Amino acid sequence: MSRIRSKKRMDSTLKSAASHKEEICSMAMSVEIKGNKLCIEIDLEKPAPSASGKTLVVASTRGNTVTTAEVDGKPVTIGLNAYIKP
Repeated sequence: MSRIRSKKRMDSTLKSAASHKEEICSMAMSVEIKGNKLCIEIDLEKPAPSASGKTLVVASTRGNTVTTAEVDGKPVTIGLNAYIKP
């Protein structure tokens, strides 16, 4: 069993009619390979509208993230979105 931690800093630009400001978000994700299972743990976020506005995102890697976990000697890439319906 190996325990792998992957942290990714993400930049997201928040735009409003009154002002433009940049906010740095920190997302922690841990990946653990247990036998034949890939276990992913990711921080929950405050529900926020998705790009389409149809759902509320509660956890996301904001794109693909390459981890240090390996399968057949190759790094595992994870793209994860968790959401709820309003």
